Amino acid sequence: MNEYETEDQQIEALKKWWKENGTSLILGLVIGVSGLFGWRYYVDQNHTHAVMASDMYMQVVRKAATKTIDDKTIDLNNQLITGFSDTPYATLSSLVLAKIEYEKGNIDSAATQLELAVKHASDEIIKQVASLRLAQVYIDQKNYSAAATLLNQAHDAAFDAQFEELKGDLYSAQGELAQARAAYDKAIELSGGGKWLKLKRQNLGQASDTVSLRSTVISDNLSQA
Repeated sequence: MNEYETEDQQIEALKKWWKENGTSLILGLVIGVSGLFGWRYYVDQNHTHAVMASDMYMQVVRKAATKTIDDKTIDLNNQLITGFSDTPYATLSSLVLAKIEYEKGNIDSAATQLELAVKHASDEIIKQVASLRLAQVYIDQKNYSAAATLLNQAHDAAFDAQFEELKGDLYSAQGELAQARAAYDKAIELSGGGKWLKLKRQNLGQASDTVSLRSTVISDNLSQA
């Protein structure tokens, strides 16, 4: 402010500047402070939301550990689906209940839970895991068209072997043995093949087996004897 000769002139210049810019300055400060507190509120709300979902999910897990699913457990699962489907806990809860239902022989109930898991999954990887389990249940139900739809969907390459194995199961269940052999062979190629997968492939006959594959199966059988 050296361009002003006197203190009075400097004061007048400040008053003029404040008159011209004060409102926008205050408004900017208000917006900045509001944004800061708004962001903190958003983070706090999200944290609370996730903690609530986690707590309900753990209640489902603890109840599932007793192999008993009561009305309260079903209600908790429904709350997770309706109010917390933006968290992974909703899908994980349905997966837990589906496992218990399947182990108890309640295949239809397991399918229902897995359908909910697929529908409400907020995480793509968890959704693909749920899709694989649902495809297996559909095969058990002989709902082959629904299983095929799931198994032909795009998925992460990390699940290629599992999808191919289930395609083999599906083809085998429908009596399409050539396609089943091809799917199992591809699953073995992709994964290296576990004993159960190799046995499933062996049970389909010799049509496209290789000597090395048969030797591996025999070796695996002897090692487990």
